[in-house]
Amino acid sequence: MATATENAANKTATAIDDGAITTKVKTAMIAEPTLKAMQINVDTKNGVVTLAGAVDSQAMKDKATEVTQSVNGVKSVDNNLTVKTTG
Repeated sequence: MATATENAANKTATAIDDGAITTKVKTAMIAEPTLKAMQINVDTKNGVVTLAGAVDSQAMKDKATEVTQSVNGVKSVDNNLTVKTTG
C-alpha cells in the first residue's frame, strides 16, 4: 500500500510531467510558422492537452492538433479552439 509520501511524490511527478508537456507543446507551436502568431492557450492534465483560444482557419485548428499530438508524452488532445469568423 502506497504511503502518503509516495502519493505526494507521484502527484508531484505528474505535475512536473504535465508542465514539461505544456512547455514542449508551446515550443512546438512557436516553431510552426502557421501557428507562431496565434494566441493558443495550452493546459495539460495527466498527459491530456487542452487547447483553447481562437485561430484564423480550420486548417490552423487542425495543424494545432497535429503539432500537439507530435509532442512526446501527449496522450490525447482536447481541441477547444474556435475558428474566427470575419465580418
